[in-house]
Amino acid sequence: MTQEEAIARLSRYQSDESSEWMVAEEKIRYAKEKGWLQYSRKIAIKVAVAMKQQGLSRQNVADRMGCTPQYISKLLKGTENLSLETICKLEDALNISILQYEFA
Repeated sequence: MTQEEAIARLSRYQSDESSEWMVAEEKIRYAKEKGWLQYSRKIAIKVAVAMKQQGLSRQNVADRMGCTPQYISKLLKGTENLSLETICKLEDALNISILQYEFA
């Protein structure tokens, strides 16, 4: 089989749609470029520690935040671009401080 024949054969199985892992990888690459990924990971660690210290499950936190346990799992992966609203809900649900800020 020639190289051209092999490429033609493989091309028949190629999809026009992006696979989910490629989309996830692109999302992470974009996050690294934007710099927010480091913060998302730090927040995920802080949330996981608070959950463990308080003996809370994903379901417990989800109930307190008004979301699903699946969303809490996504947050705990440390790759979600969290809104300020979500961060505030996490702070309230876990009674912790995630953001420190000063106003003049």
